[in-house]
Amino acid sequence: MKGKQAVFHLAALLDETKPREMLAVNVKGTDNLVEAAAKAGVEHLIYLSTVGVHGSVLGRIDEKAAVKPETMYETSKARAEKIVWESQEMLPITIIRSALVLGPNEYWKGIVKLIRKGFPLIGSGKNHFQTIYVEDLAAALAFVLEKKECFGEVYIVAGREQPTLRELYGLIQKELGLEGKQKTIPVWLGKLLAYVSLVKSKFSGKKTVVLPQHVKRLVRERSYDTTKINALGWQPKYSLEKAVKETVSGIELK
Repeated sequence: MKGKQAVFHLAALLDETKPREMLAVNVKGTDNLVEAAAKAGVEHLIYLSTVGVHGSVLGRIDEKAAVKPETMYETSKARAEKIVWESQEMLPITIIRSALVLGPNEYWKGIVKLIRKGFPLIGSGKNHFQTIYVEDLAAALAFVLEKKECFGEVYIVAGREQPTLRELYGLIQKELGLEGKQKTIPVWLGKLLAYVSLVKSKFSGKKTVVLPQHVKRLVRERSYDTTKINALGWQPKYSLEKAVKETVSGIELK
């Protein structure tokens, strides 16, 4: 931290099969980072959180919505947020609550592979599923840098479009050349398959992207109000169609 004007804290462990490690990284790790930043005289700490800290909310979510995390990951991020928030006497902070990040990473690689294999849509798919493309998220983080009006503030960031899960699934199918009728299964069956997949992964040692927690979050309403940061001048640049195209084309599907 020495000699650094600003620090972006983006690190987190997402693997909910390792609760102890998750708390050590996401909560204690944040505590360590805040302490080090304060001692080094950092002038701005920007913490990347998640809209998941709000849990399940019907309707559009803004920064004033109650913080009610439901999963271990969401709980760890909410606790980390509290640590950052309470450090304001020591250093200026800004908290960014991001929608689910769309991009060519390992998480979406697993999702895209499942869709290519014909894995069905879990639930009706009628719930809104607003995401943010990774390039837009990076731009939002850079946007708040060194802005004094952003000190001591929390901002939700998300893409402009608010598709349903079915529409997002369809766009991925389109990029894979699999346009056609979408198969669906009820939520209870999706959870059962997730538990089976979890057991298999423990025996095989291979990670699975279909965890019971993921199914719960998959069918959640995801609709976000970004008015607060938009009012300062930030706007996402990527359309959902382009974001999906960039995501799928950037994934190695062997």
